[in-house]
Amino acid sequence: MPDKMRAPKGVANFDSAWGMLRALANCLSGKDFPGIGILPQSKAVAFLVDNVSRPMGRRLYALAGWLETISTRTLSSIQAEDIARTVISLYPKVSPQAVMIGSANGAMVHLCAALGAPWLPQTFMIPVRRRMIHPDEVLENMEWGRETAPPLLNNNPELVLHHAHDPDHDRLMVRRMSYFRVKRTSLGESYSRFLEEKFRSGATVYLVECRFKWLAKQVAERHYFQLGGAGGISPEEYVNGSHRVTGFLEREGSPKRRWNAAPPDVETPEGEWGFQPQLAEEVIALGRKVGGRVVRISFDDPEDMSPLVADFYRWWYARRGIPCSYLLTGSFIFLDPYWTLRTGSVPYWMVFNGQRSAGSLSNYLTRAEPYDYLYKMLLSNGVNPVEGVSIDDWRSLARHASIGAEFLGVNEERFPYDFASFLRYNAALQKKIPFRHDMPAPASLDELHMFLQDYGDQYRVQFVEAS
Repeated sequence: MPDKMRAPKGVANFDSAWGMLRALANCLSGKDFPGIGILPQSKAVAFLVDNVSRPMGRRLYALAGWLETISTRTLSSIQAEDIARTVISLYPKVSPQAVMIGSANGAMVHLCAALGAPWLPQTFMIPVRRRMIHPDEVLENMEWGRETAPPLLNNNPELVLHHAHDPDHDRLMVRRMSYFRVKRTSLGESYSRFLEEKFRSGATVYLVECRFKWLAKQVAERHYFQLGGAGGISPEEYVNGSHRVTGFLEREGSPKRRWNAAPPDVETPEGEWGFQPQLAEEVIALGRKVGGRVVRISFDDPEDMSPLVADFYRWWYARRGIPCSYLLTGSFIFLDPYWTLRTGSVPYWMVFNGQRSAGSLSNYLTRAEPYDYLYKMLLSNGVNPVEGVSIDDWRSLARHASIGAEFLGVNEERFPYDFASFLRYNAALQKKIPFRHDMPAPASLDELHMFLQDYGDQYRVQFVEAS
C-alpha cells in the first residue's frame, strides 16, 4: 500500500517545503517526525553510516538524493494540481481556526503547530536527473535548464520556475541533478476549494510572505536561473567571487577559483524561501468574495520569524503554567513540532548551519531572558561551506544557557560530515529532554493577538489585516 505521506510525483522528499509540510501534518495528526519523514529508524543503519569513510559518506549522501530524481521525459507529466491535491490529503479532516499559505519557513511551521493550523506551501522542489557535470560549471547547467524546462512550464501556466544551482551548500547533489524550484502564482482548483471551505467555516487565512530577494538571470518567461541561496554568501559574492570563495574551491580540489556565472539581470523572490506576490492577490480576492478574513504575515529574511515564534511559545507556555527552560534549535528540516510541544520546549529555527544562522541565534540569545538549557540539532550536508561554522563555534553558544547545552544526535567529531545525524536527531530529542506534557489544545487567535499587541513591535515581522 503506498505511503500517502511520500511526496507526489516529481517532488523531492528531501525538499524543505515537503519536509516541513510532513512534519506539520504529522503533528496535527498526533505523530512525530523521525528521519525527516523518510529514513528508517535503525541503530544498526545509523552505526554503519556513522562509520563509513568521509568520501564514501559523501557518495552515499549524493546517491540518496539522486534516487529521488525524475527524468527529463517525466517533466511533461508533472501537474501542479496533482501536487496541491496531495498536500490537502495529508491533513486531518477538521475545521481549524486558521490556515496559512505561502512561503516555507520552519518557525512558521511551529506557529502553525501551536495554533493547530494547516499550511499550504507555495513552493516545491523538483529534482531533475541529468548527466554528471562538475558542480562549478554554472553556465552549462543554466543552458541545460533552458532546453529542459519548457515542457514543465507549458503544461503548468500557474508556475514560475527558479532553477537553482548552489555549488556551495548543494555541492554534492548538483553534480547529477538540477534543482527546479517551482512557485504557484495562482491558487488552482484544490487550494481554492480548500480555502473557501475554511473561510466559510470562520477560519482566518494567514498569507506567509517572505520578501527575501535574490539576483537572478531571466532565462525565459516564468523561468529564472539562481546561483546560490540563503546561508551566508550574498548573491554578489556568488557572482563576483572573493578570497573565501577562492579558498573554498581550493579546498574542494576544483580547477576553478570563481564561478562562471551569467551576469544577473533581475531581482526575484529567492527560489527556496521567497514569496511570489501574485498569489496574495488571489487569496485576498477569494476572502472578499466569501466574506473571509485574511491576515498578511510579512518579513524580509527567513529567520525573522524565529525570535517571534520562540517568544510566543515562551509566553504561551507561561500562561499554561509550563516552565520555559528549554530552547530547542533546529536547522533546515531538522525539526519536530510534535516533540517540541510534548516536551514543553521553545523552538528556534535556523535556515542552515552557517555563520549567518549562528549569528542570528547568538543575537537572539543575547537579548532573551536566559534559558536553563540549550539543545541544538544541526544539519550535516557533507560540505564545509564558504561561510561554515566549526563545531567549536556552535559549542561556544553554550555560554548563553544558565545550566547547560547539548547537541542532539550530532557526532561532534564528524560534523558537517555527520550523515547519521539524520537518523539520530529524533531519538536524541526524546532521550535528552525528559519532560512530557499532553498535547495542548491549540493556542487561540485571541492569544496570538494579545501577544502581538503587547510585544509585536519588537520583531521584524508585520501582521496586517488585508483590507
